[in-house]
Amino acid sequence: MLQGAFDKFYLNNHPDGKPPEIFVKGILLLYLGLLIQTLNNYLDGFNFSAILFIFVAVGFLIFVTGEGKKWARIILSVLILLNVFFLGSSLLYSFGILHDASSAKRNIEMPVYLIILTIAEIIFELWGWALMFTKQADWWFERKT
Repeated sequence: MLQGAFDKFYLNNHPDGKPPEIFVKGILLLYLGLLIQTLNNYLDGFNFSAILFIFVAVGFLIFVTGEGKKWARIILSVLILLNVFFLGSSLLYSFGILHDASSAKRNIEMPVYLIILTIAEIIFELWGWALMFTKQADWWFERKT
């Protein structure tokens, strides 16, 4: 079932040829990270306009990166690293590592479901980001378009 959906993914039917499978998996992981981020933002109480803007902007960058644009890969890399840094610091704050560790502040500041979603988002984003920079994926960014 998932293989059928994977085969219909636009990068598997790209007019310029088929990119490396590992790169396609990386792009799909980035889309999955974006969906988790959107859910996380919604559950965290973000404004709908902000959620929509982030979803469209990052979704566009993932799409353009999938098309093999180096500038988009660089911008997306910076955004992923910033996102991981801020999510990581948010988790550390939530566990009481980055603030006063007095007994009154030892309680976890973030609901457990948001912690789980945040950790999943970090894992998928870093995994997908790493797959964008594999040696097999480099030729996709070097081809003439």
